[in-house]
Amino acid sequence: MLFKTQARDFWKLRKDFVLCRNHPSAYKPGVGMSPFEFICAFYSVVLGVAVAQLMTSVGRLIEVRDQVRTYWVQSLWVVTVLLVDINSWWAMWDLRNEKSWSVLSFFLLVGLVASIFLVTVLLFPRVPESGEQTDLDAHYYKNRRFFFLANAAGWTLGLLCNLSFLPIKSWLNPAIIFPLPVVLLSVLAAITGNRRYHAAFAVFALITVAVALLTDPTRIQ
Repeated sequence: MLFKTQARDFWKLRKDFVLCRNHPSAYKPGVGMSPFEFICAFYSVVLGVAVAQLMTSVGRLIEVRDQVRTYWVQSLWVVTVLLVDINSWWAMWDLRNEKSWSVLSFFLLVGLVASIFLVTVLLFPRVPESGEQTDLDAHYYKNRRFFFLANAAGWTLGLLCNLSFLPIKSWLNPAIIFPLPVVLLSVLAAITGNRRYHAAFAVFALITVAVALLTDPTRIQ
């Protein structure tokens, strides 16, 4: 269903572009695609691909499970990243009333969704060849610097998006409270290879994202 929606948004965007290019006088912004729909079309496609990449990687590792040595910390991050993807899509609804978008605000969203995609890719190794063993523990610590720097970048951009688009009146707002510690802890996770720290942070991150998602007051009607 997600891909059908993305395809419909893509072809609607293409139709509006062609109409605007060939018949400028016939295109009416109020009748065609709204600014939010235009921005959301790109965002939803990349985010949908990130979710597909994550689920495909999980499925392929399950298929060759006899050749895979799992690591529970990495497994927690798989769930966390999936929840981040869901939360990022859900939070886009808060921007539906934005009437004007600048290149800078668009780049903020592009950077955010690009970081999410990069985190998703770095979380998984390549599918092993026949008979080849895959150690998710070794893969996790080998790529932790890039993974957590991308994670810190994504949460930083998410924080900037919150400050730019949402009516935040207090520094105690959840839109600030949730991202800020994750950014700082992600930078530290990129620096240290301490296994206890990574285990504790994986649990903390999962709880943080789950609480942020479940306490989100947004309602789509």
